[in-house]
Amino acid sequence: MTSNSPPRFQRRRNGMSLLEVTIGSVMAAMIAMVAAGVTMDMTRNMADNIARTRIAGEARLAIEAFRRDFGGNDPDSPTGDRNRWRLVDSMIPTADELRLCFDSDLDGSADWISPDRVILYFETDGQLIRSDLENGRTNVVAQLVDSVNFEVIGNELRITLAFQLGAITETYVFNTPNI
Repeated sequence: MTSNSPPRFQRRRNGMSLLEVTIGSVMAAMIAMVAAGVTMDMTRNMADNIARTRIAGEARLAIEAFRRDFGGNDPDSPTGDRNRWRLVDSMIPTADELRLCFDSDLDGSADWISPDRVILYFETDGQLIRSDLENGRTNVVAQLVDSVNFEVIGNELRITLAFQLGAITETYVFNTPNI
C-alpha cells in the first residue's frame, strides 16, 4: 500500500508555534518601547529649544530698548541736536521700576518734569513696559518677563531680567555706567 503523502518528518508545518509568537511579541514590544522613549526625548528637547529661543528673542528686544535709551540721547527725538534730549539722570524709586530723564531745556540737569522727558520702565503681567510720561506713549518692550530688578552697584546700574516660559527660566543681566 502506497500513500501519496510525504513521510512525517518531511511534512511542512502550517503556522507558528506559541513560543515563536511569544518571542516575536516580546521583541516587537521592546522595539516599540525604545522608539517611544527616543520620540519622547526628541519632543522634550525640541520643546525646550523652542522655549529657550522665544525667551532669547524677548531678552534681545528688552536689551535693545535699554541700549537705545542708554545710548545718550532720546531715540524718539525727531531733531538731530545731540545736546537736546540728552540722558542726564536715572532714578530707581523701587527695585522693579527705572526712570530715565532726558534734558529738554539744555540746562544739563534733570528736572523730572516737563519739558524734560521721563521714560519709565517696569514689569506688569509678564511684560516689560516702557512708558513715556511726556507724551503718554506706552509700549510693550518684551513678554514672558517673570521679574525685573534695577539696582545701583558702585558706579554701575545693573538690570536683571528673568524670563519664564513653561518650566524654562532664563536670567539676563544688563550692566551700564550709572549716570
